[in-house]
Amino acid sequence: MKNCLCVISTKNPTAFLIININMVKLYYPEFDIVVVDSDSTNKTFFNDVPSDVIVEFCQNKNFELGAWSYAFNKYNNYQIYMFIQDSLIPKSRIPDLNTENFINNTLYSFHYNATISAGGYFDELVNIYKGTHLSFISELNPDTLIIGTAHTSFITNKDNVNTILQLENVYIEKNIVKNKIHSWLSERTGGLVAEKNNNIRIDISNYFNKINMKRDY
Repeated sequence: MKNCLCVISTKNPTAFLIININMVKLYYPEFDIVVVDSDSTNKTFFNDVPSDVIVEFCQNKNFELGAWSYAFNKYNNYQIYMFIQDSLIPKSRIPDLNTENFINNTLYSFHYNATISAGGYFDELVNIYKGTHLSFISELNPDTLIIGTAHTSFITNKDNVNTILQLENVYIEKNIVKNKIHSWLSERTGGLVAEKNNNIRIDISNYFNKINMKRDY
């Protein structure tokens, strides 16, 4: 078994899922691959997934963090994890990504700079995390500057994954039914948790192509 796992989230996949898998295999051959299906109604392209790639038809309805949590809980014996949407296509290898000598607490992600309230829904963000073990999020000033984790996609070590996925545990504990707004909010909170835990932040935006899938879910 390999030491690294790539988890790809998808819903109603297109040929880009297959391209994504092939590019991960090309540039990151040390990674096993698991695809998490987010309750697709059109599963045609799953027939083209290579036989050495596992597809989990788990009817995930909790967007990226839900997919990552499902895969991490089921496949928790790896040391390095890559979590990416099917619309993030690797176009080259990240130059300084050394999975054999990975520096723990390093977070490779897709950076953007904004305030925590940029994009709206700040009050909802506050209410989600108020009274939880991540209540520091609800106590921040709306003008707090952040380095977000766009697409809620990232690469990091096992222990750090466990820390980041505490964001999803809050939704579970509060029985919050998620919608697209919560997916947007996770791009902000991922960056906040990374800063809180003094992660070494590395921007990998230049090494992936983002395909606009025109999804509204």
